Formats: sequence, structure tokens, C-alpha cells
Amino acid sequence: MNLAPRTPTYAGIETSRWPLPETGRRVILPQKLVDEMAANPLCRDCLPHGVGYYPRAAGHRMGRRNPRDHLLIYCLSGAGVARREGRRQAVQAGDVLLLREGERHSYCADRHEPWSIYWAHLGGHAVARFFDEIAAGHDDFVVPVGLHPRLTEDLNLLLTVADRFKSQHFVYAANLLQSILSFMALVHHQHRDRGAALDIDRVQAWLQAHLHERIDLDELVAATSTISRYHFIREYRRQTGQTPMQAFQRLKISRACYLLDITDWNVGEIASDLGYDDPYYFSRLFKKVMGVPPRDYRREHQAG
Repeated sequence: MNLAPRTPTYAGIETSRWPLPETGRRVILPQKLVDEMAANPLCRDCLPHGVGYYPRAAGHRMGRRNPRDHLLIYCLSGAGVARREGRRQAVQAGDVLLLREGERHSYCADRHEPWSIYWAHLGGHAVARFFDEIAAGHDDFVVPVGLHPRLTEDLNLLLTVADRFKSQHFVYAANLLQSILSFMALVHHQHRDRGAALDIDRVQAWLQAHLHERIDLDELVAATSTISRYHFIREYRRQTGQTPMQAFQRLKISRACYLLDITDWNVGEIASDLGYDDPYYFSRLFKKVMGVPPRDYRREHQAG
């Protein structure tokens, strides 16, 4: 694999030139904020420099000769390939790719099944130790951790919080990042292939990654299982007590509650972030699930 052309750096980051689609997200932290937080004892040992989500990233590729920070890539679906210091490894859904500061590396999405990934550039003295914990007992830089809704949800939250560019949000983002790394280390040791007819963790992780989109059931079935639509619905209901689309709706409302709590976005902005074109429809749906409309929910929680 040839190294991609070098790109401008910001906060020590070399980002790829992959064109970001509407459903993709990319947040690069301002250098001034990173420098300020590097002196903060609450977060200086593990800092996010940039975070992103690239869905179905056809043509995505990048190479770095002497990276100035660490990079983590979590693959949700599809496949890719990576090289680190000349060693090549395949990447598939449920793998985390650990690329360390100063180590020459390159990677690209598979041509036929391009990956969907979360990524985070990281700095701080503790990052290497977190990477060691994730890869413990595994002599590779691509580590299988499995597909977990907790990881997808937290990476989504990390993107949202990092985008605020305020010091109090940054402290939370840095500690959320440490939680993500710790969870990856935990589940790596518990990772195993599941023999059940339907892997609920895989389904939930996929749903979490697509909260910003409109999806249909056939798309969900095809992306997360090899069973028929009928058996998918039946097995999902058996394991969770609800249908897949009911679950997706509730996940969206749960995220809406979180955004109402931590941001000053208006209802229209939150609805748009969750894939709803009509804020009035979203408000009615929110009230149906939560018992109060979004504005009342925010007012009550702020008052509390």
C-alpha cells in the first residue's frame, strides 16, 4: 500500500482527505484547547485530539510516516487492511486497530466491502498503557473486541461532547475516552464467537451507529445477520421483548434526552441530528415515549 499524500496537521493530527458524507462526522479539537487541557490533572494523561465516524468509507485510505499521536480505529462493519512498521493485518467488524505514536503505518478500506469505522486520535502519557491493556495476551495491533452497543453509544457521545469546544466538555470527553479504552480492554478478554441465532450485541451496536439516519428493517437484517426477516423479528422480540424498530426509536429518544441535558441545541437541531426532518413529528414521538414534550423535559431537568 502506498502512503497517501501528507495532509495539513491540526492539534498534531494528520487527517485523511476522505470526503465526508452527510452521515459522517469529523471533529478536530482546537490546538489551543488541547494545550490548555494538557495541563489539567483531571484529563491530561489521556486526551482526545480528534474523533470521527466514517460510514461505508469506500476509497478511505491513509498513511503516516512518523505520527505525532496515537490512533484508535474501531470497525463496525465491512473490512479493511492495515500495516504497521511493515507488518500487514486484516481488519473486520468487531476489531479495534491500535496505532501508536511514532510508528509508521498505513491503512485502507476494503474495495468490495468498505468498512464503517469510528476513529480517535489520542495523546497523553496513559494512552500507551491503555493500548497495552487492550492488546494484553494478543501479539497484534488489530485486536478483536466484538461489537458492543456500549462502545458504539459511548463513541457517539464522545463525538457530540468533543464538538462543544469548551473546557468543561473536554474534561468529560477525556474521561469518557478513558472509559471507552477500559471497556475495550475488558471485553477483549471476554470476546468469543456467539452461536445464537441472532447476536443482539451486534444488532444494538449497528443501531447505535446509525442513530443519525433513517433506516428500514431490511437494511438492518442484511447488515447484522444471515437469517430471514421473519426469524430476525421473532428472535429479536424473544431476546428483548420489543421489535427492532421499536428499539431503534427508543434509542433515538434516549439520545435526544442526553442532548437536551448537555447541549443548548433547540428541538429542531436535535431532531435533525437524529434523522427527523419534521421537528413537530419528533416532538410528538418524544412525548409518546417520555410523557412530556422535549422543551418540558429540558425545563424540568434544568430545574432539578
